[in-house]
Amino acid sequence: MAFPQEPLGTRVEFQIGGTWTDVTEHALLRDIIRHTRGRTGEGQAVDPASCTLTLKSPDGLYSPRNPRSPYFGLLGKNTPMRVSTAAGPPRLWLPEGATAARAETPSATALNISGSLDVRIDMQLRRRPGEFLELCGKYTLTGNQRSWALLLGTSEQLWFRRSTDGATITDIASEPLPFPSSGRIAVRATWNASNGVVTFYTAPTIAGPWTQLGAASAPGSTTGTFASTAPLQVGNISNLGLVTPDGGVHAFQLRSGIDGTAVADVDFSAQTEGATSFTDAAGRTWTLADGAQISSRRTVFVGEYSDWPLRADRAGKLVTVEGEGAGILRRLNQGKKALQSTLRRRIPSYDPIAYWPMEEGADASSVYSPIAGVAPFTPRALEFAADDTLAGSGPLPVVQPNASFLAQVPAASDGTWHVELVYRLDEMPVAETTLLQVRATGTARQVQVRISTDLINFIGLDTNGSEVFSNLATAPEFTGGWNRLQIMAIQSGGSVTYRMRWIVINSQSYTLNSTVTAVPGRVVDIRSSFGAGLDGMSFGHLAVFTGGESLAFNSADHGFNQERAGARLVRLSGEEGLPLRLVGTVGDTTEMGSQRSGTLLELLEECEAADGGLLVEDRERLGLLYRTRASLYNQAPKLTLSYADRGLAEAEPVDDDSNLRNDVTVQRAGGSTGRAELTEGPLSVEDPPTGVGRYDDSVTLNLYQDSQAEPMAWWLLHLGTVDEARYPVITLRLHRAPELIPTVLDLVEGDLIRLTDLPGWLPPGPVDLIVQGMSEEIGVRTWSVSLVCAPGSPWRVAVADDSTLAVAGTEWSTLAAGVTASATTLSVATASGPVWVFETAFDIRVGGEVMRVTGISGGSSPQTFTVTRSVNGISKAHASGAAVELVVPARVAL
Repeated sequence: MAFPQEPLGTRVEFQIGGTWTDVTEHALLRDIIRHTRGRTGEGQAVDPASCTLTLKSPDGLYSPRNPRSPYFGLLGKNTPMRVSTAAGPPRLWLPEGATAARAETPSATALNISGSLDVRIDMQLRRRPGEFLELCGKYTLTGNQRSWALLLGTSEQLWFRRSTDGATITDIASEPLPFPSSGRIAVRATWNASNGVVTFYTAPTIAGPWTQLGAASAPGSTTGTFASTAPLQVGNISNLGLVTPDGGVHAFQLRSGIDGTAVADVDFSAQTEGATSFTDAAGRTWTLADGAQISSRRTVFVGEYSDWPLRADRAGKLVTVEGEGAGILRRLNQGKKALQSTLRRRIPSYDPIAYWPMEEGADASSVYSPIAGVAPFTPRALEFAADDTLAGSGPLPVVQPNASFLAQVPAASDGTWHVELVYRLDEMPVAETTLLQVRATGTARQVQVRISTDLINFIGLDTNGSEVFSNLATAPEFTGGWNRLQIMAIQSGGSVTYRMRWIVINSQSYTLNSTVTAVPGRVVDIRSSFGAGLDGMSFGHLAVFTGGESLAFNSADHGFNQERAGARLVRLSGEEGLPLRLVGTVGDTTEMGSQRSGTLLELLEECEAADGGLLVEDRERLGLLYRTRASLYNQAPKLTLSYADRGLAEAEPVDDDSNLRNDVTVQRAGGSTGRAELTEGPLSVEDPPTGVGRYDDSVTLNLYQDSQAEPMAWWLLHLGTVDEARYPVITLRLHRAPELIPTVLDLVEGDLIRLTDLPGWLPPGPVDLIVQGMSEEIGVRTWSVSLVCAPGSPWRVAVADDSTLAVAGTEWSTLAAGVTASATTLSVATASGPVWVFETAFDIRVGGEVMRVTGISGGSSPQTFTVTRSVNGISKAHASGAAVELVVPARVAL
């Protein structure tokens, strides 16, 4: 790959007046554009991404307050900016916001495949869970010209849609796709005409190798696919009405027959930059539409430019703005307002006609509603902010003697209605007392819940006070904790089912139903004159809904207790409109405790800490990226570098104790603790020379249950006692090794890189490193990238039945006798515990030399090992008592 003979094709853009404007001609590229993201050091907190650059500002062009500038009033604090480079191979680029971006080729006889078909697409699209994305198809609704389409579903599974008549469709879905960290994945769907079976596959690229994704579908229709007049399209599918994808597409193929002849075969990476029409390998002519382009441009920084400091030379001829753009974390770090409780945030999103959270401060006298048009109410004898024990709520009021309230509900349409609130009552009252009364315009003008020690009386009275319904039942034990009370009138024709349900939050429920001939009307008000025995009851979050049972309180009532860390990250970012890309699987993340008060960033970082993953900023959009802990396990290297590689500028080892932690305590927030301590070995808490002394640490994590604390403590101890040199920074000079550019552009924090061929003055490699952050410097003809790294070895974890990762060693084994540099048998003694068992070849380390064990004889200590010497290039004599250890021990993952 030749290096560009221009300033790397660097482009600097600002979003001015809602339009991205190229300002590169004013950028002083003789000065370096510098930007960083992720962690700036191992174990450090993630700093906001930043980008510094200098712009020429002739006549005050980039002076936000200069009325002579055409940009006057359009620039200001937090102006969106982005930096991109033209590097790496081109691809079909579908820009964000383009609703019909696509490549297409006209319908042709050869594209209408009646027999088995095979569809393949190599893509690197923005992942958008929760939305249905169009990928490719020969499919249009107009005139019922549906043939087939390949889609990406809301849960990131492939959907293959096919029609045999142009009108009716059949959908087959795959398992969720195993997206890699870079996001690039090739996918494939085949339909077998002989049995109607659909099978899905994935591969790193369209060149393969292909791996089947889940089980094939059940046999289906063998009728041929409809021969439509629709064009073949990649990206947006005309008139389908789903979501147009954005991002890159590298290649596409349509084959007649499974592994058959390619009737459409387009390699977008082989096309000329900027081309709008071209011919593929099958002779098809493709054209681009709605902003789609062939482009090698890659975004390297997205942020907000917040300050515009003007400077000028003495003559005033060179006016510059030298400022800094920052990623979204800068703004989030400045946010000090805690998010509202999970109930307060969630209930309004379910469109209640009335809602009173009751999370007022201690000195409040009235209760307000966040719903427009709903009047506040002034209760009597409530002690506000007196009970903060409900996880999904802020502090709520407590009933005092002679308390009462009346909350008026705005007029709504007659029909099904639903009233709900949360409450806590330690004991049922001895005498029958009205807990709550709903007044409505229907047949039952008063719907009451009356309770006593032994009974619940759910009763409805008409305008004359006569019973419309009455349901008397033995009182369940719904006291001593937080509950929800639901009262509903559910219309079905000329009947109404009046329903009362008590729900122990995050547990059981109890329901009473009475169905009568009636009309429900609408809710007028909700009231209670709390009688004897209800003093000390806590309650709040009174809500009224129409149109059937609402799920607004579900999970939010207990603060989403037991929610997975990944799910909480996705939910919180979605609620706040913050783009977040998740690398890994939500189901593999840690179960968390209830979400309590905190700023958005504090709550997001709480998820990161509980799971042990990596939360950083997204390079390609103003948002965040979360790398799950499980996604860091057992990775293949994304980038392998020889120490002699011409692009490697810095890779210096550091051997210190800056990240050493050999005594770790984990406190579960609101719960118990777990502790892990390394008591033996060179990094143990023992004083030198048998150990290093005590390096202790303590963290508080929002975990779901106490039993999670100790395993997390052991995992953190494992990460804090890596007995090897660190390589904190790996610097690459991409202008010296442009062949590295495509791989480096795809690197994501959390990826594994590997150093090989280390020189003789360093311990032998290879050395595996986890990338935790990056900084980049782009000049006129220079481009360097510095990778902030941590040891990768702790992230190799045991995998059952794996020939390497399932080998378990025996601790504290030593040589029972010394050996020469050429000996091929070792006598190995095991001081305690089980002896070694041989099932497959594995590597051991003795005195820095790596040997391959090819056989073990003897069932008791000492045992005889047959070995191949000098696996890592070292062969030397070893004395009796030298430690024998596995090179890749089977460590159990958290």
